[in-house]
Amino acid sequence: GSCKCCCYQEMTLSSGGQPIGSIKEQFYCCVPRFKIKDSEEKPIYKVHQPTCCGGFCVNCCTEGNPCGRGCCKVAFHVFPADQEETDGDVPPIAKIVKVPKSLGTELFTDADAFDVTFPDGANSTQKALLAGTSVFLNALYFEETDGGGD
Repeated sequence: GSCKCCCYQEMTLSSGGQPIGSIKEQFYCCVPRFKIKDSEEKPIYKVHQPTCCGGFCVNCCTEGNPCGRGCCKVAFHVFPADQEETDGDVPPIAKIVKVPKSLGTELFTDADAFDVTFPDGANSTQKALLAGTSVFLNALYFEETDGGGD
């Protein structure tokens, strides 16, 4: 990974024409980090991939052996926005995991699949923000562009 200190990507989510919140990249070194805010700009969640080495490396083994059952899984952990420590073995309150597709799906579609687990007690708006975050992460990291400039 690299570092990012400017030009942050951001997405605002709405329902029925009314804003419900946003997700925005934050400053990071090596492990991309995001903050989810509600419609009043109050931070509610922090999101980043699981880490090791003091938060400086992505831990690709958290969802299982990357060469076995966990192959091709890419996890993003969700934490309360006010939680100070979120790196290492700190348990997340929720997860967004890009999961592998079946061979048939892989051959005939370029769709990605995500498994989103929600925090206990999350309301429908918070769940919508986390589901929307999976769309944001997909667009940011897993979609290929054709370079057409449409």
